[in-house]
Amino acid sequence: MKQKIIVIALSAAFFYTGQVHANDPGLNEWVRVAPSNVASQCGLDPTLLAEADSKMNGNPYAIVRYGKLCHEYGNTTGTYHVASITKMMASLTVGIATTKTNLSDESPVSDYLSWYQMGNINSKAKVAHVLAMTSTKSSLAYGKKGTWSYDALGWREIDKLIPIVEKALARQPTAFPGVTTMAQLAKTQLFEKIGMHSTAWNGETVAYSMNSSVRDMARLGLLTLRKGMWSGQRILSEEYIYRMGHPAFEDTNTGYGYLFMMNSLKNWKYSSGSNDPNCAPVSIWPGYPHRPFFEAPHCNGGNTTCTQRHDVGVKWAAGAGGQKVVLHPGLDLVMVVRDDATNEGHNNVWNAIRPALVKMDPTYAGNETAFCSAYKNNEYAPNLQ
Repeated sequence: MKQKIIVIALSAAFFYTGQVHANDPGLNEWVRVAPSNVASQCGLDPTLLAEADSKMNGNPYAIVRYGKLCHEYGNTTGTYHVASITKMMASLTVGIATTKTNLSDESPVSDYLSWYQMGNINSKAKVAHVLAMTSTKSSLAYGKKGTWSYDALGWREIDKLIPIVEKALARQPTAFPGVTTMAQLAKTQLFEKIGMHSTAWNGETVAYSMNSSVRDMARLGLLTLRKGMWSGQRILSEEYIYRMGHPAFEDTNTGYGYLFMMNSLKNWKYSSGSNDPNCAPVSIWPGYPHRPFFEAPHCNGGNTTCTQRHDVGVKWAAGAGGQKVVLHPGLDLVMVVRDDATNEGHNNVWNAIRPALVKMDPTYAGNETAFCSAYKNNEYAPNLQ
């Protein structure tokens, strides 16, 4: 699709306005936007963007806006262990499996695992409970799940996704011809489909073990931001992406979906880091109770009213050692950070590059206080994705 870009010269500054349609690099290598074009093509002030580098403590990072590589710093092409960002990839791969097999997030786990394989998983658990790290609770009823805890190494429950997916593949071998393992599914239907040429995963655990690059992680983030579409091809369903990026079971965690974290005001719990109540919208559902199980009567503190103007909550994946993939759907923005040991990389990179974005904003034009006031309350989404 064509981009519609209007650039207005005003008081020696350029402001970006207009509607921007989906864009991505396809299977080609990323081509970084020239600094002289960053203002017109990315809606970012190039001088302030360059200043962000000094605020990132030497951590490599990349900024993708409107589907273009607008800025990067440090080693963004070298491969490294992305730790628990593997979980995000695994969630997407499960979503891919649901497109052509009978597997869904609403499928009973017991339909795919033997009693022995079930281990401590509740006999009534659905695949969604595994994706949300709640399947081993003694009660899955609303308000009775208890405290949420992170399955860091995958041993407790999320590694069960591997035999679940592989059972689904075995039952319908024509769904993805020649694909029999979850690792093969990820390679052929995810990595190869969106040009993740520097990424490898051995398929032994969904909790960690993937090696990738900052640039490849940007592709993973952009696919998610684009609701499962890549170069006009649907990789996985928009519905699955939506559920992945919204709280699955608010009674136990308002900040966790399907192996994916999201901004929330209260009652959140993350593997690392904290929320952003100052300049980031929260992720809540448009109404309650919500799909797929219609059990939550309200957002449980996701925000103060459980209502929103724009459904554009900030979401991210996090890995040990400070690996982050961050999505701002309302700004058509993906940010990837490597090795931010503060564990606040999702907030740090946003704080660092925000002045460059706000200066070019067509409504707030450098007024960060006003911008954040509207944006954090889900009232402003100039580039809704």
